[in-house]
Amino acid sequence: TQAASRLDLDSLPYDRVQALVKEATTTLGVGSPRTWQLTADHLTGAVALRVYGTGSEGTAYLEADGQGKVVRRVPAGG
Repeated sequence: TQAASRLDLDSLPYDRVQALVKEATTTLGVGSPRTWQLTADHLTGAVALRVYGTGSEGTAYLEADGQGKVVRRVPAGG
């Protein structure tokens, strides 16, 4: 049903956002990012959080699950 596919904002791990941004800053090779973006989606059934950073080295992101555990890193240029 349509209601089952909605993202429950209360279920997001807000307490992990700051740590995810810090980890993205130090592990993805973006250097001094000019822009940051945080997204949350529920397209594939599970909640996914992504922290994107864009700098002179390119765009990179890390992806975390619904509990805020990092499950993927895509470094700049990768």
